Amino acid sequence: MSEPIIRGLTASHSNNEFTPNWRNIAFVAPLHTIGLLAWPIYLLFFGGDVGWQEIAVFVFMYAFGAVGIDVGYHRGFSHRSFEMGRFLRWICLAGGSSAAEGTVLSWCSDHRRHHRYQDTLRDPYNVKRGFWWAHMGWIIGSPTTTDYSNCPDLEKFASIRNQQKFYPLWLLTFGFLLPLGIGFVIGRPLECFLFGGLFRMVMINHATFLINSYAHYFGRQPYSKEISAKDSLICALLAQGEGWHNFHHKFPFDYRNGHRFYHYDPTKWFIYLAKTLGLAKALKRTPAGEIYRARIQAASSNKEIECSTLKSMKESLDEALRRWDIRHLEWVKTKADLSQRGGERWLQLQADVREAQSELKIRYRTWARQLRASDN
Repeated sequence: MSEPIIRGLTASHSNNEFTPNWRNIAFVAPLHTIGLLAWPIYLLFFGGDVGWQEIAVFVFMYAFGAVGIDVGYHRGFSHRSFEMGRFLRWICLAGGSSAAEGTVLSWCSDHRRHHRYQDTLRDPYNVKRGFWWAHMGWIIGSPTTTDYSNCPDLEKFASIRNQQKFYPLWLLTFGFLLPLGIGFVIGRPLECFLFGGLFRMVMINHATFLINSYAHYFGRQPYSKEISAKDSLICALLAQGEGWHNFHHKFPFDYRNGHRFYHYDPTKWFIYLAKTLGLAKALKRTPAGEIYRARIQAASSNKEIECSTLKSMKESLDEALRRWDIRHLEWVKTKADLSQRGGERWLQLQADVREAQSELKIRYRTWARQLRASDN
């Protein structure tokens, strides 16, 4: 199969051949070689030591890149799961550039294709082609995306067009000169450049890559068995909450990847804080009923439920879901009417929604326990 061509432009793909992307290879190979080796060589052969300064710069630069990639490139730009204010948009552009993962348009165009064509040849990092391909083989073995026809909503921003036009300058400034400049200010320029700049860049790259590889191979599938994406606590810890990947692929427009309050997801906490500070708005959340419905479908898939008790419990659970849907919809409609907020009707609907959700949780847990017991 030849590479997909759209209006004379190319898109990254997972066709069954390795087509060397020499531009990416010329950047990735030296970055990994120098980024991984220069720091230990400096320590072993040049009498270098580890100071708090370069550790602090590493943490700062890593967090800066994570905000750019996870908050901006992924949840903000790719999925539009919330609306960014101008200031936050510029911060995400700068942070994303510091991570050396390409421009917003290229990154988001590839990621939107990944979701739309997941696990097919048109998925740039199709995991069915293998762990290594999904991890980073596609970056050096397929053409760089130049077709951005699936991102017209992003091209309207002048800041994104600026980054697209002058990306090498953005990368140089925020990826290389920023840690070096901070190093000069605190008196350890070489150490901060090697550790907080180059080594940090390699580490954040692979944290991102693991979501495309590891989180499609290992983990749980509580929300959908039909997709390869899996929930992985390991990846969540390494990639700022991005590891709750089964949930994310099932509900890609939710600003949360870990939807439960105890799920480790610093990215959702940052987005919520940004909303509190007036830097973001319109955060999108998947209704609890839809999440329960997905869990029920995933739990009962590929099972022949013949037990009359289970059937009866399933019908009762479905009825609880319907009641929750009705009450939640009425509450949402009333919430939109600011004049009714705080009134008796508003408060009663809030109580009704809480009651319906509590009933739904109880019936789901009872059904899930019975379902597991039927397997034993």
